[in-house]
Amino acid sequence: MHTGLGRAPVDKNIARSIAERLSGYINLEFDLHSGKRGDRQTHVEGLISALTGAQSGMVVNNNAAAVLLALNELGEGKEVIISRGQQVEIGGSFRIPDVISKSGCIIKEVGSTNRCHYKDYEKAINKNTGLILWVHTSNYVIKGFTKEVKLKELVELGKRKRIPVMADLGCGEIVDLSDKGIPASLMIRI
Repeated sequence: MHTGLGRAPVDKNIARSIAERLSGYINLEFDLHSGKRGDRQTHVEGLISALTGAQSGMVVNNNAAAVLLALNELGEGKEVIISRGQQVEIGGSFRIPDVISKSGCIIKEVGSTNRCHYKDYEKAINKNTGLILWVHTSNYVIKGFTKEVKLKELVELGKRKRIPVMADLGCGEIVDLSDKGIPASLMIRI
């Protein structure tokens, strides 16, 4: 769902099921098998993995939180390589450079505002590189004399250099609903 439309509506049957569970006791942070404190993500981690094919997963309520946590986990204290042209600001003053700083990472800009080349990323990699960040520029377009490195190319570079590549898509779909009349804005694939 496009973030400008608000949060996704919850189906009435799902809302009823949630209400039933919330009106009684639940083991949100208690492991029933060990009798000790558990992890609140345990309930969704397997579902996310099954749905996406990812090794692991967690739920947060917005993209900025997801980006901040992922950056912190993958690159705290290290450099995050990002194209100058992908340093977006979206509604609510969410600025990628600010999120990178708050995550404990060091921003390493490459390229120029309108042009960034594969070699810019390649030359920026050093022993202090934590990850390469690719950001989908959903709310603006630079036209004219432009060049952008494709995400697929950065993933290959990351594999070759053994550096994680993170994609901030902003929004997208993990299930193709085009046959239901809902066109996909950006399909998410692992």
